[in-house]
Amino acid sequence: MSRCVDIHSHFFPVAILEHLRREGARYRTPVRNEADGRVFILTPERSYGPIGPGFYDLDVRRAFMKTAGIDTQVLLAPPFLFYYWLEAEAGLEIVQMENDAIADVARGDPEHFAGFATVPLQDVRLSILECERVRARGLRGIEIGSNIDGVDLDALQFWPFYEAVEALGLAILIHPNNVAGASRMREFHLMNLVGFPLDTTLAAARLIFAGVVERFPRLKICLGQAGGCLPYLVGRFDHGYGARPECRAHIPKPPSAYASWFYYDTITHSATVLRLLLDTVGLDRVMLGSDFPFDMGSRAPRSVVETQNGLDSEQRARIFAGTAAEFLSADTAGR
Repeated sequence: MSRCVDIHSHFFPVAILEHLRREGARYRTPVRNEADGRVFILTPERSYGPIGPGFYDLDVRRAFMKTAGIDTQVLLAPPFLFYYWLEAEAGLEIVQMENDAIADVARGDPEHFAGFATVPLQDVRLSILECERVRARGLRGIEIGSNIDGVDLDALQFWPFYEAVEALGLAILIHPNNVAGASRMREFHLMNLVGFPLDTTLAAARLIFAGVVERFPRLKICLGQAGGCLPYLVGRFDHGYGARPECRAHIPKPPSAYASWFYYDTITHSATVLRLLLDTVGLDRVMLGSDFPFDMGSRAPRSVVETQNGLDSEQRARIFAGTAAEFLSADTAGR
């Protein structure tokens, strides 16, 4: 069986869960215990959960990895730990607890785990300092939200952060949060089903059209949940580039050229949609992801790749591990 790296999984240590049980209200993330025993984290955006052992019990995680045929998982903070709604210093306090917990797991078992940090991007200076700290602790990248408490990722205030991350050789994974149009998506879990891919798409579009990708070509950015709707809309973006002068104001190439520059995970829940992604951006930009242990994750993430017609064993191995090795490498040359 081909070696397999899961680029997108979430880790939430039990120590932070217990800390939030005691002091969650201080961070605007109280813990709610349901009568049936399920646990949820309440945030200003929405409730997240249920929070079960898969988030913090490494034995449960290893059992999933063995069953799913995953050799290594990249550990990410759940999006409710971004804490962009707090004062930066208060957010940094708990963010560092999460980052250190991930670093400890990755250092203790580097064969099976790697880690990304998250940073309080409401304060770019503090975020850069935290990037330097976690880089020294061996973490491979930075997970950021698709917006920072409503501020879009192309805002000029974040450009020094991109410059620092590029110089440090850290990767970035964009995870949706605080989604646009949330007031119209309160029912049917639509803030996840529709809002998550929508906000990822909005973030990617702004990074492209505002020229961030053009300005920082050595950055390595993965768009979580398979890029949202970007692969489906890239033709429309290219048409806009030709038809509308504002779409050409900051970039010399059509958006499709930049869409093929991003990395993507495989979290599509559809072999047909994954085929569209592969055909649109190229199989060398796609990496396996599970979204473990959220209920919207894939319990058998390899299968959507293994059932793809027309892929040979070398191409599948590229999706399973080869592209992830490139993405996680600190070497930024040749991009």
